[in-house]
Amino acid sequence: MLNNLYSWSAMDHYLFFSVGHIRCGIPFSDTVSMIRMVRINTEGRSGNGKAGTINLHGEILEVYSIRELFGYKERPPLPSDNLIIVRKGLENAALWVDETFIIQDGDLEPEDRFTSEHLQTIIPGIRIISSDLVIIFDLIEFLDYGSIGQTRLIDILSDHKGGDDIPPVSSVRDYHDTDRLLKDRALQLALPKEEMKRPPVIEVIRFNLMYQEYAVEMKYIREVIQTSEITPVPGTPDFIAGICSVRGEIISLVDLRALLSIPEKGLTDLNRVIVLADGNLTFGLLADQITGIGTLKTEDIVRTVRREQTEWKNYICGTIDSLHVLNVQVLLTDPRMIIDDTET
Repeated sequence: MLNNLYSWSAMDHYLFFSVGHIRCGIPFSDTVSMIRMVRINTEGRSGNGKAGTINLHGEILEVYSIRELFGYKERPPLPSDNLIIVRKGLENAALWVDETFIIQDGDLEPEDRFTSEHLQTIIPGIRIISSDLVIIFDLIEFLDYGSIGQTRLIDILSDHKGGDDIPPVSSVRDYHDTDRLLKDRALQLALPKEEMKRPPVIEVIRFNLMYQEYAVEMKYIREVIQTSEITPVPGTPDFIAGICSVRGEIISLVDLRALLSIPEKGLTDLNRVIVLADGNLTFGLLADQITGIGTLKTEDIVRTVRREQTEWKNYICGTIDSLHVLNVQVLLTDPRMIIDDTET
C-alpha cells in the first residue's frame, strides 16, 4: 500500500518553501508565479487560513496563510515574505509563505515513523516526509480542509523546534514604513497588464546578494540547495569560495562578491547555493536569499557597462531597473569556474 501511496512523487518537480521551521513542497506544475509580499486586503476575511485578498492585475485572488493552516500563530506580513500564485481548480489563488527556494529533485521517501497510513491521511492533500518536510500534492483538498480541519500539522510533527517562530519586534521594520512599502507594492501589482503582442521573454530566478537583486535564467539552473559545509581550496582565484558536495558530486562555489568586485554594505548570509549546469560544466553560485521566480522581457534588459570592471562587462547581460541579469552562458564557458579537487 505504501509504495502506491508514494508513487505520485517519482516524476514531479517541486517548488519548495518554508513556513516557520517546516519546509514544504508543491508540484511545480501547480504554480503560476511568485511575487514579493504586498498589503493584503483583509476586509471580509473569513479566517481558517484565509488571510484576505490581493488584486493581481485586475484579478482578485484569495490569499491563504500557510502559517495559519500549519498551526502556527498568526503574525503581520513582512516585506521579506512571499506570495506563490497557484492554480486551485479553475481559479488562481495565492499562498502566503515565509521563504521560497526551488529544488527540482531529491529524496522524497518518508522517514520510518511517518509511514503509517493513518498519519499520511490525517490531513487531506498532504504527505509527510520527515519532521520538517511535507509535500502538498493536492492543493484543493488541503486548502478546503483548512476551513474545517482540527488537526494541526505542527502537532503531528512533534520534533519541530522554535515554537511559533514569531520574529522579535527589533527585527521588523517600523510598522508604518512596512505598511507603506506593502501598500506601494500592492498598488503596482493591481495595475492592468498591457494588451499587446508579447515580446520574447526569459524565465528567471531572482536572488539577493549584499542587498542587491540578481537574476539567473532558469534553463541553466539544475537546483537550489541550502549551503552545506564549504571546504576552502588553496591556490584558487579569490572568487572561488571553495568546494562542497552535492549528492556525492564535488562542485566549486563561486562568490559573486569577489568576481564582480561588489563593495560590502553590511552583513550577508550566504545560505543558498544556485547550482548551474550546461552538460559540460557544473558549479554553484552563493546567494543570500531566493526572492522570486518569473519572466523578463529581453528587450527591457539594458546593457550595463562599467569601464573599470572587465568582469562586470563579461558576466552581466544588463539591468532592468535595479535588477542585474547574469550572463550565465559566459560563466559556464569560463574554465576558471571549476577546480580540480584531486589536487587538494
